[in-house]
Formats: sequence, C-alpha cells, structure tokens
Amino acid sequence: MKFVCSKTVLTDIVNIVQKAIGSKTSHPILECIKIEASNDGHVVFTANSIELCIEYTSQITVTEGGSIALPSKIFGEIVRRLPDGEVTITADSSNYITDIECEQSKFNIQGMNDLEFPDVPIVDEEYRTKISQKELKKIIRKVFPFISPMETRKPVLTGALFDFKGDVLTVVGTDSHRLAVINIPVEINTIPKKFVVPGSTLGKISQILTDDEESNVDIIVSDKNILFDFGAFQVYSRLLEGEFLKYEVILGATNSIKVKADKESIVNSLERANLIINDDLSSKTENKMPVRLNISYNKIEISCKTMKGYVNDVVGVEQSGGDLLIGLNCRFMLDALNACDEDSVVMEFSAPTSGCFIKPEDGSDKYTFMVLPVRLYN
Repeated sequence: MKFVCSKTVLTDIVNIVQKAIGSKTSHPILECIKIEASNDGHVVFTANSIELCIEYTSQITVTEGGSIALPSKIFGEIVRRLPDGEVTITADSSNYITDIECEQSKFNIQGMNDLEFPDVPIVDEEYRTKISQKELKKIIRKVFPFISPMETRKPVLTGALFDFKGDVLTVVGTDSHRLAVINIPVEINTIPKKFVVPGSTLGKISQILTDDEESNVDIIVSDKNILFDFGAFQVYSRLLEGEFLKYEVILGATNSIKVKADKESIVNSLERANLIINDDLSSKTENKMPVRLNISYNKIEISCKTMKGYVNDVVGVEQSGGDLLIGLNCRFMLDALNACDEDSVVMEFSAPTSGCFIKPEDGSDKYTFMVLPVRLYN
C-alpha cells in the first residue's frame, strides 16, 4: 500500500477518527486505525472500539492499493508532529512495517494485519432525520451534565433519550437526581421513534460538531445502532437497551410557587456559596452539603454552612404563590442555570420535598431542568 496526502488533511482525518478509540481496550487491534487504500484513489480510515466506530473516506493520490492497521497513538503523534507538506505512507504487506515520510522526516512503525479488525456496524435504516450541527451541539451541551456517568443499577441512564414525535425532537438526560428535557423542531416524520444514545458517544460527537448553521448531520437509526452521517465521515454507535425514565410524568407536576429571577444574579450568588462547599469528590459529607434557598418577600436568601465557613447572600426576585425553604445541590443548580440561554428564568416549586423546575421566562417548553431537593437537618 502506498499513498500521498497533505499533512493538514491527514491530521484532520486522524484527529476525528481517533475519537472512536477508547482509553481501555480488550485487544490491541482495537487500539489501531485501519487504513484501506483503493487504486481508484479512495482511502478509508477507520477506528472501531466496538461501542463506537468512525469511518472517514477521502480522495487521495494512491500509488498502490492495500490495507494496514496502525497503532493509533503513535501514528497520530507522528502525523501531528510532521512538518507541513506532502506525507507519503508506504506499508509492506509481508511484515506490516509502515514508512511515513514528509520533507526530511522519516519514520517507520510496526503495523498489524487488518484482517482481525472488526467490521463496521450495519445500520438497517428504520428511521432517518436531519438536524443542523450547531443545534445538535447545543442540545448535547445542555443535556450532557445531567447524564449519569456511571450507573450499575440502570445502565440506560448513562445515555440520553432521543424521542421523535412528528416535527419535534425531545432529548432527555437524567442521573436520577436531576433531569434535563430539551425540545426542538425537526423535519416532519410521521413515525414516532425513541432510542437512547450513550453519553460517551454524545461527548465524542460534540467534539466533532461545528457551529456552522448551514452544516447538517443525517441521523439514521436501526434496532440496535445509530449512524451520524457527516458526509465525508460517519460515526456509528450502539444504542443502550432498557426502559428509560418516564419523563412526561415528572413534567406534569403542578407547581404553585413561581419565582422569576435574573439568571446571572442567581448564578453569581450560587457560585459564591459554592466557594465554601468542598469540591473534593472523595469527601462524602461536604460535597453533598446543600445550599438553602429561603424564598420570601420577593427575594431569595441563599446560604450554606460547612466546615470551611458560612455564606449568606440575597437576590431580589419576582415571587408568587407563597414562601418556601428548600435545600438543593449547588453544583446541580449551576449546571441547570448555565444551560439556560435567556437572561431571565422562572423557577417553580411546590414543596420542600419536591423538585425545583427551571423553565424559560416566555413560558415555552423548549427546555425544562429539574433538580431534586436535599434534606435540611437544621
């Protein structure tokens, strides 16, 4: 195998494809990038960790067709450190030694037989839609903090629910302590469809998505897999199985206490309170210490007492429906508020033992965030 490619193009390809390789792999071949060159000038770069697969096809000058699997880490580091110019890659099919040359720099590394490389998943199209890359990136940014990073009792919560109904897509993330629900319009499709995408996949996807409003990504779904088609490259992922949280029931809660507040003022106050809350995750006591929100007389008194000290802060608000004293996780509240786009938000409550719902000021359902309360002992 032999082909020539500019260093800039090759670097962009490798940076994208490498995102499919996990930090822990069960077999050395899963740490490789498979390169398959055709005599017609198409070169396909593939990384496949079984759970996530990225395949990138590029039109490149091919002198000799063939294929090889190269260790991703060293190959990527070499490519990124090459001088600018044309890169020539030559692989010997007899011993899998691969030469990488650019200007006056030359490397040779040991590759592997690509016959052991796993196949790209087959996605039999059951559902297809299209969404702008900018919009999908925004959705992932809002929902990602709410997805459970590790869940042994209910693994399906380590992903986000995609719920297509007509011309609306609802994306939901939860870790059982908080909830994010985002609604956006999409191309009309009469077939309702629900599926759960792993949070790890969404995290990698968000690193690839652009902020270009004109760029779209096609989403193709089968029974067990999902394909994000970017045109030049495709991202394949398995879907998570299991019954997701019935979020509609939670959204149906009636909340009599409503507070309209300036988002920046509330965020700044919570960040001041967070200074005395231990952010060491190994501290099981301090890290769970709630902030107290005392809502009365058109103001919120935010306070917290820990081993580090005591803080008390007051923010003016527009209040209706009565007074309330509630304990909430400060970090969770900050994640929710920082995901809101508007300058003002509405917080809704019903009781000290019920969740805090954060919604847009205009009364729309484009997003809802919910944070469950934490018991106050004094």
